[in-house]
Amino acid sequence: MLLAATFLLTAMGCLAIYAASAIKGVQLYHNPFFFVQKQALVAALGFSLALITQILPLRWLRHLTLPMLIFTIVLLALIFVPNLYQKVGGASRWINCGLINIQPAELAKLAFVFFLARNLSREACQRKQFSSVVLPNFFVLFLIGGLLMKQPDFGTVALLGIITFFMIYIAGAPLRFILYPVLAFALAGIAAIIHTPYRYQRLVSFLDPWANIQQGGFQIIQSYLGFSNGGLFGVGLGESRQKLFFLPEAHTDFIFSVIGEELGLLGVTFICSLLLFILFLGFFIALQQKEPFFRFLSFGLTFILSLQAILNLAVVLGMLPTKGLTLPFVSSGASSLIISLFMIGVLARLGQEVRYYNPKNQEFSKS
Repeated sequence: MLLAATFLLTAMGCLAIYAASAIKGVQLYHNPFFFVQKQALVAALGFSLALITQILPLRWLRHLTLPMLIFTIVLLALIFVPNLYQKVGGASRWINCGLINIQPAELAKLAFVFFLARNLSREACQRKQFSSVVLPNFFVLFLIGGLLMKQPDFGTVALLGIITFFMIYIAGAPLRFILYPVLAFALAGIAAIIHTPYRYQRLVSFLDPWANIQQGGFQIIQSYLGFSNGGLFGVGLGESRQKLFFLPEAHTDFIFSVIGEELGLLGVTFICSLLLFILFLGFFIALQQKEPFFRFLSFGLTFILSLQAILNLAVVLGMLPTKGLTLPFVSSGASSLIISLFMIGVLARLGQEVRYYNPKNQEFSKS
């Protein structure tokens, strides 16, 4: 069910991407199918990867943690190599690999969740000791976060911070261990916003977009208009007016606005229902896991998909300041789609059967 629901949502995303990007594809590449072809190719690769995970033994997931974390840190550290990262919109977040651009920040989300699951599930990890359950995780968070801020990518750092607090909390750490780091993290985030002009401008535009149209309010106003035009049934597939270069990033960050305009409230409800169903299955699978590493991993993967979807929808609906986070499985983006599909593949593999953990021989028995 998890793979089937994800396939349906990804197919809907491809349809929405074509509707939102056909004109831009003609303008930039003389091909109305350019963006949807790329998305379909990446989706095929991602689903192939997800299917391969279904036949691999579960123990390889644990052994994948350290190599993936090291590889991620190396990729992020390449930001210090001149002209290696591709700069788009004032941020250097992509490495050009020819056919596709790799966004290491997407891999960082996956690698960090694996690390948290592995570290929190160690027998030596004492839940009641701050130095054991908090400090190692925050050390890696600050290392990855520092490299991400060099790009800069404040949104991903905030996302990883929230995931860290969530994972430490469900691991059973006392609440006081979390409150002080949360306060410090929040103060650092406020300082990063206040002392960075474009971030501060985004916040001001969010508070009153109509008073700051030229300074950042234009995008969210166009998103509002898209939903307003759509009404209950929408204006029809391919008939959106906001995608005609009124709404920037119509096929990526703000694709939900185009869906709302073309398919109306019914289309929006259908997309949200599929997302909720996928996330419900993810948390259900997590609750079935008896071995700590797989339980933490399932919760972490599901939570990161949930949080990214919630943040994207909140931005598009004007409930949060504008931030470049894609809508999982729907927005155009090669790195995001491949990583999201791999997460689903891992969850599906863990959900194939309920297993009971035997701490004596470190093995599993089927129920």
